[in-house]
Amino acid sequence: MAASGTPVRRPLTGPARAVHALAAGALALGLAACTDADVQQAADDLGTAAQGAADEITALGDGLQQALADAQAHADEARAEVEEARAAVAGMGDQARGEADAAVTNAQSAVDDAEAALEKARAEGAEASSQALADARDEVDAARAELDAVTAGAGAEAGGALQELGAKLASLGEDLRDATA
Repeated sequence: MAASGTPVRRPLTGPARAVHALAAGALALGLAACTDADVQQAADDLGTAAQGAADEITALGDGLQQALADAQAHADEARAEVEEARAAVAGMGDQARGEADAAVTNAQSAVDDAEAALEKARAEGAEASSQALADARDEVDAARAELDAVTAGAGAEAGGALQELGAKLASLGEDLRDATA
């Protein structure tokens, strides 16, 4: 166990690996000043590999940011749909209304947790928040399954609103899967 104040070495993350790859590229550029043709070719190859690694890391980061943005948009849509579903459920019979209201409340909680996981992912990166994203995805999937079960016993208006909320949760769940892929 590291003593207080002693730095703990952690595995390199994507950005740190990129720094190492770029340092290797800089070394390659230094070697490029050599006159030996073999060393020159090796330096060129290393520089190309370093650039390729940097490009790949940039593309992965861009893909993650897009997945997080898509998930946030679907979370916002689901949040709006929760209110519509809650209003539609108000006209149902007592027992069915209780079950449907509980399902809508669980959907609201799942959306809240998904948004918290998305914030964590934006702040800390996907690797650091992968468990939070996976937990949020599981909660969204469970809320959707509960909505699907309640929808069968709901009337036309409430059933339609619950189905629409379920569809929004399905989109959010898919985006969370993309963010953790």
